[in-house]
Amino acid sequence: MIYVEKSAQNTSLAELAAKEHNIEVIDDGFDIEDKKSNIVISCHTDNFVHRCPATNIYRCCNYHVVDIMQGCPFDCAYCILQLYLPHKHIRVAGNTDNVLQDIKSAVKEQKRRIGSGELSDSLAMDKTIPLSKIIVPFVNNLDNILFEFKTKSDVIDNLLNLNPKNVMVSWSLNPASIIDTEEPYTAALERRLKAAETVSDYGYKVGFHFDPLIMSDNFEKIYGELIEDLTSRIKEESVEYISISTFRCPYELMNIIRQRKNPSILTKGDFIKGIDGKTRYFKAERIKMIHFVTKKLKKYWNKPFIYYCMEHSSIWEKILNYDPGEREEFEKYFPQI
Repeated sequence: MIYVEKSAQNTSLAELAAKEHNIEVIDDGFDIEDKKSNIVISCHTDNFVHRCPATNIYRCCNYHVVDIMQGCPFDCAYCILQLYLPHKHIRVAGNTDNVLQDIKSAVKEQKRRIGSGELSDSLAMDKTIPLSKIIVPFVNNLDNILFEFKTKSDVIDNLLNLNPKNVMVSWSLNPASIIDTEEPYTAALERRLKAAETVSDYGYKVGFHFDPLIMSDNFEKIYGELIEDLTSRIKEESVEYISISTFRCPYELMNIIRQRKNPSILTKGDFIKGIDGKTRYFKAERIKMIHFVTKKLKKYWNKPFIYYCMEHSSIWEKILNYDPGEREEFEKYFPQI
């Protein structure tokens, strides 16, 4: 059900949603049933654009995120939102004019990569809450921006009626067997790859996130097959960049994962407490996993920039023979906007 708080009733987003769906207007702050199938459009007073959270102990680029939506219809075993968000329902900022102005301000004097996939999936709800129809035309009129929609869905219909000029679409990828067990309700691997083919052929830049890599007994076989399938279907020249990183999470999230109804493969792993306090695979195992995926990708693709999200500089040096540095220095390695 889509609920619209009274303060957001006349916003363009609420009007777009009401054209194709039944909505119910509620008082601001009204308590709805807290479940993933419920959506609330409200007006927020937050600063919507900020740097991606990071720590200087591990390498992080200068990516910026826009928090226009909080909550996700998917139910990935490792999802950090289980720990971060105090609600299961999906909350959306109806005051998109404020969101767009924050985006414009962020790129006024400096080039930015900005994405909407931190506290939600960027496209999973786009049929119901068509944010792409609002965001894409706006960012296409800006300089200094590459806007990224990061997703585990195949919801791309709206994008195929929009100009891909300043936009890229990226997919988080794992082998089909891991998607089936660890990423409930997300699009199957085949559907993700088909969607990536379609938007790539349409003209969008695309990206892929092998994050989180999850250890399994047949790790090299299933990740190797995934990369072979991916690289045989997607045009290399359309790929903007690729991230690789292993599973990591705050210790508290592991307790939530252990209590899930369906057992996760993550409960069988061997972990340590990293220097940032997060639960991580042993360093030797992380190096082995990341090196395998990197080497396999480079066997087929040489042009896309590959980076390691939130991994230690020593891992960069071990595998790629350089340290990208912090934030602004790191950002220089990405394709120039």
